[in-house]
Amino acid sequence: MAQYNGGTSWTRHTDYFLKENGYNTTGIALSLQGVGSQGCTLISNRHVLLAKHVSDTFVLPQTVYFVNDSNTTFTYTITTVATIGSSSGPGYTDISIGYLNTTIDSSLSFHKVIPSNFLSYIQNYIIAGNQKTAPYLPVFYMDGGDGASTNKRTWCGNLQLICNTCFSKILYYTRPRSGNRYNNSQAIVGGDSGNIIFIPVNNEIVILGTWYDDADGSPGNPGDDLGSSTFIAPNIDAINAAMTSLAGTSYSLTQADLSIFNIF
Repeated sequence: MAQYNGGTSWTRHTDYFLKENGYNTTGIALSLQGVGSQGCTLISNRHVLLAKHVSDTFVLPQTVYFVNDSNTTFTYTITTVATIGSSSGPGYTDISIGYLNTTIDSSLSFHKVIPSNFLSYIQNYIIAGNQKTAPYLPVFYMDGGDGASTNKRTWCGNLQLICNTCFSKILYYTRPRSGNRYNNSQAIVGGDSGNIIFIPVNNEIVILGTWYDDADGSPGNPGDDLGSSTFIAPNIDAINAAMTSLAGTSYSLTQADLSIFNIF
């Protein structure tokens, strides 16, 4: 997505495949001061999506850098942060929302999120007893780069839904097993936390959630699930409330319209 040039300079690639196909990635921060490659993504003209365990390390105000398509860098500061859900146990999430010191420049764009009923669009089928699984859903995800500052890149992977006796639906990321898609995937590593996992819809990046863990040690297969940690859909109301509280005026996520697709 962009080449890091040192200091606070980045150059966007003109031959980046999302750019070539009309996708706007200017809402994805290229660095957080002090924590570098961990993710930070615009979800409104004043709010950013973060991983809670990353924002917990912040000393506010926290500087964040965005670069538009003309390679102009915009520097903002995260002045306050609100956490979503419980800090541990039932209801735990690894989601936090940051509030910027000012509204973003018009040359930057914030990103939509999946709708609250997203799981209704995924078809299940029985594989063993009461356990159900959805066919793999191709997704994309950002990495954090190889160092403290980032050469941002995008990889492809699979999202799998598992329903255990239908008491809970759990989303897992898995790497493709072989071939070109495997060659264009990468295991999650330290520093990727908070970078977005997304699907492309109507030439727009739509956020599913963010990276945060690799607890089971399996390359590219996070040990914890998106459903109880960073999956956006079940947390939309709580995020909207946090956005409004931080801003002191009504704000909400922009949910993508998936109505052209089948509901199962």
